[in-house]
This record gives sequence, C-alpha cells and structure tokens, in this order.
Amino acid sequence: MDRPRTGRRIRSFAGGLMLTALLAGCGSVNTVSTRTAPAEDSLDHVTVQVNDVLSDLFLHSTDVRMFRTRGGPFEAQVDVANDDFRQRRFAYRFNWLSPEGNVVPTQMSVWKTASIPSGGSTTLRAIAPNDTASDFRLEIRRAD
Repeated sequence: MDRPRTGRRIRSFAGGLMLTALLAGCGSVNTVSTRTAPAEDSLDHVTVQVNDVLSDLFLHSTDVRMFRTRGGPFEAQVDVANDDFRQRRFAYRFNWLSPEGNVVPTQMSVWKTASIPSGGSTTLRAIAPNDTASDFRLEIRRAD
C-alpha cells in the first residue's frame, strides 16, 4: 500500500527539482566570448568593489577594464550583467580622479540611465576628460 504514495512523493520531488532548475536557468546571464582569459587591462580588485555596489540592484560586473585611448586619456569599461528575473533600470556616472585622488572637473560627469533585460548584459563606458585623469569612480543608483 505504501508504494503509490512513495512514487507520488518521488515524482513530486523530481518535478519540484526540475522547476527549481528551470527557474534558476531563466535568471542566468548567457554570453558568448572568444576570450578565455581576462584582458591585459582588466582590474580584478576594482571588479570586486563594483560588485559590492551593483549587488543592491541584483546586477553584477563581469569585467572592469581601463586603458589609454589613441588620443591619450584613459577609457573605462565596466561590463554589467543582470541575473534577476526582471528588467533592471538604474542610473550611473563616472567621476574621473587626478593622481592625487581629487575629482577632475568635467561637464561629462552626469547621471545617465541604463536598462538591462533579464539575463542580459551591457558595457558602461566613459572617457576621461583629459590626460591628467588617472583613475575613476563609478557611482550607481536606482533609476527615478
């Protein structure tokens, strides 16, 4: 008499497990890249700090890069992925810093809005206002 109940329990457990796996898969970010190692200009320690900021919005950074452009100033690129089940809207801005750590004044340091669909990703980019800027600070907040 116990066999039908046990079979139902196993099927119920297996069905729940499959549903959990399906839902977990829906929120994952699927990307394809030919790169198998981090770029030479990747900033690992910065990626960790950026992830601390992004985690409040259910986003995470997959890579942070900074390099000199042909014209001389630095360019920063931050790859952001959305692991949540819904689209995420947020605002961000880059502030550029001098070697002493002071903010380099620029009119380009304004809040920009961005949106990433569920399971999607994007690259946030900014170019330093001049050659004296040697580092950046990325600020992120929920979109209005």
